[in-house]
Order: sequence, then structure tokens, then C-alpha cells
Amino acid sequence: MRLLDLIFPPRCGGCGRHGQDFCDSCATALQPVPVTSLHGIPLVAARRLTGPLQAAIHTYKYRPRPQLAGSLTQPLRRAAIAAGLTLPALTFVPLHPRRQRERGFNQAERLAGQLAASLQVPVVGGLSRLRPTPAQVGLGQAERQINVAGAFRWTAPEPPPQGLGLVDDVCTTGATLAAVARVVAEAGGSIGAFLVLAVAQTLPGPLVTSPGTGRLSANSCLGDCE
Repeated sequence: MRLLDLIFPPRCGGCGRHGQDFCDSCATALQPVPVTSLHGIPLVAARRLTGPLQAAIHTYKYRPRPQLAGSLTQPLRRAAIAAGLTLPALTFVPLHPRRQRERGFNQAERLAGQLAASLQVPVVGGLSRLRPTPAQVGLGQAERQINVAGAFRWTAPEPPPQGLGLVDDVCTTGATLAAVARVVAEAGGSIGAFLVLAVAQTLPGPLVTSPGTGRLSANSCLGDCE
């Protein structure tokens, strides 16, 4: 245990109890999510965006508590391993520089770093956010697509690899993930899987398929995606 933890014991991001960044009680209350696909790309989420996990993600991003990334990525690591993913590297959804300065860190970048270390793969940078898009909370599918249209670009001198894992914190409609995947494809690479902490209760049916079947399923994805 760190000396700082003895002086200021960590509080659970989900319930506020002292002792752990994300306590065992909150961790066992998480609702699992089956692997689905978004625009034909596997979508792996740790859990649904509800209850303790929703509270912990909100604490992680907005209080902020960047140190929660280590605890929050553990269920995502287990989900990625269970899905049998083979990813050469991870990348992450970028924040606009102004938003990152305000928050003090990029939540997706920190999650990608933690997840990459546990999966023993590198993190590849190169994505940039060209404009500070308004918050997506409360927007519908079409509004979110318009909001992120043209917002991203691959700016690294080298093209992106094939089969990257794209990390973000939440997925509500999939608009942000899809926009980034298009940018990576246009730059010569590809996204092999979307990896998020949580997904919304439902994703738009025409976007989500059950892997291996090609059938559309309006309720097959559960959590909070952008």
C-alpha cells in the first residue's frame, strides 16, 4: 500500500466507500455484456453503463480521478481475453487539446495505456481531434453523427497499422467509434475491435449485428457509447 493511501484512503468510484478505488462489491454488481459488432467490427465492453460502473466512470472523468483507470480496465481486459481478440496494438479516441487541458488528461488514452500494459501490446498514437465538438449527452443518433463528422484526422507521419484496437470509455450510439474507424481506414489502416468500458442499454438496431450471424439485433449491445 502506498504511504499516500494510508494518509488519504482511496474511495470507491462506484459507491464512495473507503478502501479501494473500485470496491469488490461494486465490481461483482456489474452486468455482463455479450460481444457484438458495430458496422461489422467487434465491439467488446466490460459491462453495461448502469449502477456502480456508471458512477465510477462519471467520477473518473469529471471529478476527476485519473487513477481509477487501473481498476476500471480490469473487467475490460478480462472481456478482451474472453473474446479471443488478437490485436497488434491499441489506439484511443482523442480529445481536443482544449478539452484535454480543461480535464487534465484524456480518459481514453489513460485507459488504453493501462489495457495495453496488461495485454502486453503497444499503444499507437496518431489520431487528432480537429475541433472541440459539443458534448454528446442527450443527442440522438443522427445528431451525434453530425456532431463528430469531420472531427478526427490521422496526423502521424506513418500510416496506422491494420487491426488496431480502438479504446474509449463509453459507447452510446457508436457515432464516435464509427467516425474514428473511417478516419483510420482512410489513412490506410483498420480497426480490429472497439474496446469500451461500458455500452448504453441499446444501440441503434441497423448498426449492430450478432457476430457470426449477420443478423441485426436492436438490443444486443448494452452500455454507453459515443
